[in-house]
Amino acid sequence: MPESVGEMAKTMVSLVIPIHNEAPRVWGNTVRLRERLRSLAEDFEIILVENGSVDDTHGIAEALAERYREVKLLTLPEAGLGEALKLGFKKALGEKIVYFPMDLSVEPEFIAQSLRLLDEYDIVVGSKRLGSGLDGRPLSRRLASIAFHGLVRGLSGTFLSDTTCAKAYRGSRVRGLLDLVPSGSRVFETELLLEAEKKGLRIKEVPVRVVERRRSRQPLGAKVRSKLEDLLSSRLDVLALAIGVPVFASGIIWLIILAASKLVSSQAGFLNPYSFLTSMLLVISGFQIIFFGLLANLILQMRREMGRAARSDEAEEPPVGDADEEDGGH
Repeated sequence: MPESVGEMAKTMVSLVIPIHNEAPRVWGNTVRLRERLRSLAEDFEIILVENGSVDDTHGIAEALAERYREVKLLTLPEAGLGEALKLGFKKALGEKIVYFPMDLSVEPEFIAQSLRLLDEYDIVVGSKRLGSGLDGRPLSRRLASIAFHGLVRGLSGTFLSDTTCAKAYRGSRVRGLLDLVPSGSRVFETELLLEAEKKGLRIKEVPVRVVERRRSRQPLGAKVRSKLEDLLSSRLDVLALAIGVPVFASGIIWLIILAASKLVSSQAGFLNPYSFLTSMLLVISGFQIIFFGLLANLILQMRREMGRAARSDEAEEPPVGDADEEDGGH
């Protein structure tokens, strides 16, 4: 008997590759990845998610999809990694989903290793920070990566050493998290992993070697600035509490010290009026920052609830054309 859709999904592997202005390498590297997957899985698909390219990327990807039945092309009008990943993950048919860069900057052995580990874990994360000499990129990019991931760990308390490299997911586990993260987030990969940690998903980090196959399309300074903006905005509640509580506590302690000195002094008024004003400013400022943090936390919770509601509405929509397509495929 032919396999059911559910049984096919369990054995199928989906390779999701966002592509943006990749015309020089999209044909050759897709063919190389296809050959590698043929040795790893009987049933697989390569999903190319073209997003906002202004070169010949779309045309070449379209020709690939026409030539190879395993290659599928999805298109977005504007560039955006988060939206591309979200679309690719939602459309992927396989239970095992691997996100891999088109420039092959990550060693391809990660694909085979992650597919094996997905039998035991929900997410497999490639990390260029788990050993010395794994990051073969220029010094400036290595330093920026160290600073960024140090900030991620400091703000979130995550155990992950790298959140921006190749990854593999169990589709049934990750799809429920996609709408909890805004598509436009420039730290979509990081936020998705942090959500997975909150939900208690089993995550495994493995060392991978990374090299620079091409120069970054975005200046390093602009890339760092954009990522920092979104990272800090997503953790405003943590930042506000981390700053507000010490400020508020310092003001309270200062007031207690001033009150104690007043009790043992016969002088009218405070010995130093400016100290009293300063302590009151600390108390008021600390309270305002804490309140801002609680408000930010409420906004983040509302964002997650809106994502859940959007996902529920999407699930309730009747499928359009699916039956006809399935009938036509047999």
